[in-house]
Amino acid sequence: MAKRAGVPNGSLFTYFETKSDLLNALYLALKQHLTEQVLRDLPTGDDKAALRHLWTVWIDWGLQHAPRRKALAQLSVSDQISDVSRRTASEFAGPTVELVVRISATGALRGAPARYIGGLVEAAVGVTTEFISAHPENAEAIADAGFEALWKSLS
Repeated sequence: MAKRAGVPNGSLFTYFETKSDLLNALYLALKQHLTEQVLRDLPTGDDKAALRHLWTVWIDWGLQHAPRRKALAQLSVSDQISDVSRRTASEFAGPTVELVVRISATGALRGAPARYIGGLVEAAVGVTTEFISAHPENAEAIADAGFEALWKSLS
């Protein structure tokens, strides 16, 4: 990582005491960047329009920032990421978490933990982004079908 950043080995640990601290900071920075993009211009008053916005922006972010998306995907399943970091990331994304929980309140997922519902949404976005990346000629149809599947699974 230091070599890629163009700094001497060990210099990263001037700022981060451990590798775990570095990974948690990176996880939070990536989550914050993504969340800022999603929350920008998030519609209010129409949950389906708001979820569509979240879906579209998240996929676009993943396509435009593939290395960040891949790093975040790996960090999201890492046991190096602390519960504190996960809760902090969830707090960043508060309005989006509230949105998906509200949408799912009357569907098959009613009463399910917010973290579980969020994980399902994250997985759907991830699979759709990967598929669009591999098949850009069908991007719009893939995104539309994925969104409708997500909407039906949540509502």
